[in-house]
Amino acid sequence: MLVSGVDHESLVIVLSAGGAQLAPDAFDALEGSSVCWARLEREGDAACLAARVRHADRPEDFRARVRRWGAARGWSVTVAPGRALR
Repeated sequence: MLVSGVDHESLVIVLSAGGAQLAPDAFDALEGSSVCWARLEREGDAACLAARVRHADRPEDFRARVRRWGAARGWSVTVAPGRALR
């Protein structure tokens, strides 16, 4: 998904141990973001998705938004702010 007005980039790690199915395209459901790269690792019921995500939100707003998005699916989410793109 292309997002206009992208100002920031963050590294997002999603951990799943029994919540909703975690797939490489999971971030497609996160509005206002664009994935630069993603990697999914799976072992039994556990899965980990790491992705570099571009977004227009301020880093602290994006962190709160993506944590709520993940929690609604039963996932744990960690967000590390990256570089400003503008």
